[in-house]
Amino acid sequence: MKKKDELDELFAFENNKKDLVAEAKRKSTVRMTFISGLVSLFVLILIVLIKLQVTPWLLDRELAAQEVYFDVYGANLFIGPWEESIRLLDSEATAPQYKLVDGQPVYLGEISNSSRNREVYLSPNDYETYNYSGEKVMNFIHPATSITHVPMDVMKLDMFNDQQKIEMGISFDQPYSLSEVEAMLPEESVLQWAWVDVYTDEEVKGNEPARVFTENEVIGFSMVDEAGTVLESPVEKFMESVVYGKNHRGPYKQGMEEIYEQLKQKDEVEETTIKIVGAVVVGKKEELQQFQNEPRVRASSIGAVINQFN
Repeated sequence: MKKKDELDELFAFENNKKDLVAEAKRKSTVRMTFISGLVSLFVLILIVLIKLQVTPWLLDRELAAQEVYFDVYGANLFIGPWEESIRLLDSEATAPQYKLVDGQPVYLGEISNSSRNREVYLSPNDYETYNYSGEKVMNFIHPATSITHVPMDVMKLDMFNDQQKIEMGISFDQPYSLSEVEAMLPEESVLQWAWVDVYTDEEVKGNEPARVFTENEVIGFSMVDEAGTVLESPVEKFMESVVYGKNHRGPYKQGMEEIYEQLKQKDEVEETTIKIVGAVVVGKKEELQQFQNEPRVRASSIGAVINQFN
């Protein structure tokens, strides 16, 4: 029969074996936890690096679509350089928006990459509109719109002095070619922007009350670039913007597709065939007053005004 000490040693070995197994399991758990944490940290860092690489690319694509939108929508409206703010969440970009009046920029505020246009808030009547900054917003009337009372701001030009340059949106009585529009301009006045007829009958006739378009929502092309330099092929640039917009995914794709289809249906994709239903003209009051007796001008709406010192 084994002595008591020998029995104790035997059972102590069994206890030590259990302790060793427990210690091994604990070390294995700690090691696995450390490895899992390290892998998770590596994956997180990799995701952050990928996002920091991909986000600028995605934002640039979004800004390209935004710029195309402003190439097509808005009468005499431009956007300046984008200032990008890249973050892990909610990256954004902002840019100044402005008009050009005789080559001089008129600041309209700042827009972001999620903005389509500047909001219009105040309308003391159906044909006069202002934004909250107190700036007058030009209104346009499509020639197919059934409406009797239209804005005729050309009759109010006497209130301005002889040195001021005035931006005026004019709406025609019917569609005209670009060459016909240029021919009817008073001498020394400048054709800044042209309103293109891309509307269905429902868009211009099927609204009650009759539809009045603001300068933010009309569709057309500028005759000058962002710096005020005259464009050689403004219609071609306009069509390039429309085609780019319809071929790229984004919030403006459907709208650009609709514009393109309307232009193709009306065979209005070249400078000689595109139809103009309105325009933005810049000039001094004596130049613009010549539109008072122009039967082809159905409506007129004054926009920005600047003082000339030379």
